[in-house]
Amino acid sequence: MQVRPIRLIPEVHSRVWGGDLLARRFARCPHSGDPIGESWEVHGDLLVARGPDQGLTLDALARREGEALLGRRCPPGPTFPLLVKWLDCRDWLSVQVHPDDAVARSLTGDPTARGKTECWYVAEAEEGAEVIHGLAAGVSVDDLARARGREVLSCLQRQVVHADQILYTPAGTVHALGPGLLLLEIQQSSDLTYRLYDWGRIGLDGSPRALHLPEAVRSLRDSRPEPLWRLPLAGVGQPRLACLHFALETLTGSATWSPAGLSLEILAVVRGEGRLEADGQAERLQPGDVLLVPASAREVHLDLPDGGLVVRTHLPEPS
Repeated sequence: MQVRPIRLIPEVHSRVWGGDLLARRFARCPHSGDPIGESWEVHGDLLVARGPDQGLTLDALARREGEALLGRRCPPGPTFPLLVKWLDCRDWLSVQVHPDDAVARSLTGDPTARGKTECWYVAEAEEGAEVIHGLAAGVSVDDLARARGREVLSCLQRQVVHADQILYTPAGTVHALGPGLLLLEIQQSSDLTYRLYDWGRIGLDGSPRALHLPEAVRSLRDSRPEPLWRLPLAGVGQPRLACLHFALETLTGSATWSPAGLSLEILAVVRGEGRLEADGQAERLQPGDVLLVPASAREVHLDLPDGGLVVRTHLPEPS
């Protein structure tokens, strides 16, 4: 393949809990007057925006190029393994849980289904912004399963979050994002979400949003916990998180490295403007940009002056 940074066409999703930050910060335009909650930046169904592969989906490009794009660390599967998105949380998201791979396949009957382990990089946080993350001390899954309505909230742990924080949410962790947050989410490519509580809210279609209590309890009870891996002593930037499905670093200033055929690279610009070059092919960078670099790139150079910051995601080295 011709090695160059790959820019995909983002896909915005209206959500009842969304706002207008993605439009104002990153020029993600809604297709209606509804609030934007999510902008999908990397996903197998998204189209290549420019270059010789313009109009091809990422999944089709991955099938054609295989290891040259994905790298030797990529697990086998029918679709691109990761989903990367921006989230604008103007209101509380539902209290929810995602299954792991085994539970996802059992619940859906699809032998290729993925679970959803995810993490969030907090790009912006209003003072006092909170998340729900896990069960409160002394609370069991059975206690949560017996709770109804707002009783659910008393079973859960809340914490205040701040900008530049990373939160790891392995499958089977009950959670909810609170208002006042702009996040980059990196996750397994799955949209399986089971709601336990939704604040008595009406959806954008005017109907109450469905809850999925049996599936949620099953996901809480049966998903196997996935621990974080030991961070490497050094990386291209500052190593921040590593798990079975992805590894994250934050980069500032200038850096040069080679993927060495090991893993695709996903670079998300949190702030600042700059330049990304892969084997002599360059792209200008603006805040909100998310680009891929093929694993077969011999040399990648990032130049991000004046306090800019990029989140670099790649597939992890086996533990």
